Amino acid sequence: MLCDNCGKREANVRYSENINGMRKELNLCEECSKKLGIGKMNFNMPIDFSSFFGDFMQDFATPEFMPLFNEMKALKCDNCGSTFDDIVNTGRLGCANCYDVFEDRLDPIIKRIQSSNRHVGRIGKILDNKIEKRQRAKEDVKDIKDNSNNELQKLKDDLKLAIKEERYEDAAKLRDEIKKIEKDDKQK
Repeated sequence: MLCDNCGKREANVRYSENINGMRKELNLCEECSKKLGIGKMNFNMPIDFSSFFGDFMQDFATPEFMPLFNEMKALKCDNCGSTFDDIVNTGRLGCANCYDVFEDRLDPIIKRIQSSNRHVGRIGKILDNKIEKRQRAKEDVKDIKDNSNNELQKLKDDLKLAIKEERYEDAAKLRDEIKKIEKDDKQK
């Protein structure tokens, strides 16, 4: 990663600040960090931290001391033999099975980088929109049929009432409307 300030040298200092909930991060090279007054320390340290705790931790490397740590350290992909350390160091997964084996560790990383751990893609969004439109159209047709069925049932109820009250002229008009609606429904 290049320095955010000069853009020329490799960044080896990470500066972050959090002021009133606003987080700001900078990746700087050694020279730019000194110019900006960030981290007034000498980066050429004589201590080799890779072996600093080496002898100390060898006494506790037994499975009885930290069984969970040793299980995670021993976790390998069944298919390609990759470990999580291999994935971190190379930035690549060994095979498709690695996604399943290391899922609990990869999911938070992928979510943080891409804001989601599932890929939809451009075509997926287009298809989703078409599917939604079709569903809305089907619902609209269903609503129209429900409305016409409700209207038809209301007319039939009015017809029965008109016959019961001996209003035969109204009943004849209602009968004609019912026949017209039923004919239109058959044509659709």
